[in-house]
Amino acid sequence: MIQKTENYPHEPLPFIHHIIKQAVKSNATDIHWEPLYENNNFLLVVRFRVDGLLKDIVKLERREINLDSTVNALKIMCGMDTTKKRREQDGRTTFNVDGIELDLRFSCMPVVSGEKIVVRIIYKEQFCKKLEDLGITPDGMKLLVPLISKKEGFVLIVGPTGAGKSTTLYAILNHIYSRQKNICTIEDPVECMISGFNQIQVEYDYGMTFVSSLRAIMRQDPDIIALGEVRDAETTRTAFQAALSGSLIFSTLHARDCVNAIIRLLQMGVEPYFISAALTGVISVRLIRLLCRICKGEGCMHCANSGFKKRIGVFEIMKVTDKIKNLILEGASQEGLKKSAVEAGMLPFQDIAGKMVSLGLTSKEEADKLFTLDEIQ
Repeated sequence: MIQKTENYPHEPLPFIHHIIKQAVKSNATDIHWEPLYENNNFLLVVRFRVDGLLKDIVKLERREINLDSTVNALKIMCGMDTTKKRREQDGRTTFNVDGIELDLRFSCMPVVSGEKIVVRIIYKEQFCKKLEDLGITPDGMKLLVPLISKKEGFVLIVGPTGAGKSTTLYAILNHIYSRQKNICTIEDPVECMISGFNQIQVEYDYGMTFVSSLRAIMRQDPDIIALGEVRDAETTRTAFQAALSGSLIFSTLHARDCVNAIIRLLQMGVEPYFISAALTGVISVRLIRLLCRICKGEGCMHCANSGFKKRIGVFEIMKVTDKIKNLILEGASQEGLKKSAVEAGMLPFQDIAGKMVSLGLTSKEEADKLFTLDEIQ
C-alpha cells in the first residue's frame, strides 16, 4: 500500500537517503523510481522489491517534490550524465547505513512519462555465504562438491535474473578457495571485492572484453577462472578451450533449468562437440519464498501480513556424464537429456519444491510459480 507522503522529507537528497535507508530496513533488493502521468499530473512512485515481489511504498505529486531534481540527484549519486535524458545509462555508488557499506547499482531508462531509475542493493554479506547456507539438499551436495573440486572442466550456473546465480558462484569460490590456487574472476561489474581473488573488471571502452581478458588470464598461470556471464558463442568457446587446457572454469547463463542450459548453448551457436568435450556440470538455481515461521502463512506483523518471510535457493544439479555427452553429440531431445540427468542423480525442481510443500516450508501456490516460470521462459 502507498504510504502517506507527509512521513517523507520533500527535498530530493534527504528524500532519496530516507528511501534507501527504508529499503535496507525492509530487506529490499531493488528500488524502483517510476515517473507516472495520472489525472493530468506528473507523479513519482517508489516501489521496493521484497522477497521477489514489488510493493508500492510512496506516491508524490509535483507540488510535493521536484521530480527533475530528484532524478538528477540520483544520477549524480552514481556518476551518470544528467544532460542525457533520452538514452539508457548505468552507474554505481556505495552507501552507508548504520555502519554497513552497501553497493548500489543504478539503471536509468527513458519512458514516455520521464526517466525511470532502478537501484539494485548489493548486500556484501550475501557473497560471503557458505554453500551449506544456500538451501542445497544433502543429496545435492553429494553431486555438487565433486563437480567443483575437479582440477579442470566447465561448470555452468544458470537461472533467471535475480535468482541467486552470483551468490551461488561466490559461495562456490569461497568453498574451494586456497592460497595454493590462483583464482581469477572476470566480471561486469565486479559484484564484491574479496581478498585472495584476482578480480578483473570488464572495460569495453578500453578493449577489455570477456574474451580478451580470458585470453590474457590464460597466460597468468590460472587454476580457477570465474566468468561473470557467457553471453555469446565466442566467449563460450574461449571458456571451453580454457577448460580443455587444464583450468577449472565457472560461469553463469540465463536459462530456466539444467537441461535447457545445454539447449541455450546450442542456440547461441556453440558446436555440440565443444559442449560435450568441456562441460562437466550444470547448477540451476531459483529462489522460493518461505512461509513465515510465526503465522505459517496466515499473515502477521512479523511478515508484513504477507504470510512469507525470506527466500531460499532451490537447486537442480546435473553431472554431465559420458552418456549425456554422447546424447549432446547425437542431438538428443530435452526429454532424453533430462531422463539421463535424473538417472545420474539430478533431482528436478518439481521434486524438491514438492518436498518443501510437504514439510510445510512453503505453499503449493509458491511452488507452482517455479513451474509457471518454466512455461513462459
